[in-house]
Amino acid sequence: MKPVLDRIRNAQWYWDYAAASHGASFHAPLETARIISLSLEESQEARVILARILVERGITDEIPYPDIYSKTKAQEYIGLPMGQLLSEKNEFLRTIVPGWDRR
Repeated sequence: MKPVLDRIRNAQWYWDYAAASHGASFHAPLETARIISLSLEESQEARVILARILVERGITDEIPYPDIYSKTKAQEYIGLPMGQLLSEKNEFLRTIVPGWDRR
């Protein structure tokens, strides 16, 4: 599994790099597209390697994936406590931000 996990990690690094370069899509759209394509290539290679691993182990049925079609479903799947986080954000906005506005 190490090669698969390494590819997934590389893909995530490429994607994060392109996404974090806030103005990159405007100032360097071709370079941003190139980096995102590297991410997609790494992801695809991980899928190919994983498919080979599964076949070697006799697993040929479709692998069920979680329903993460929406942001809400993805947050629920990973156990993100959105109610708590929104409450903390509202508390921050109520107690901290007004102090910033007074300065």
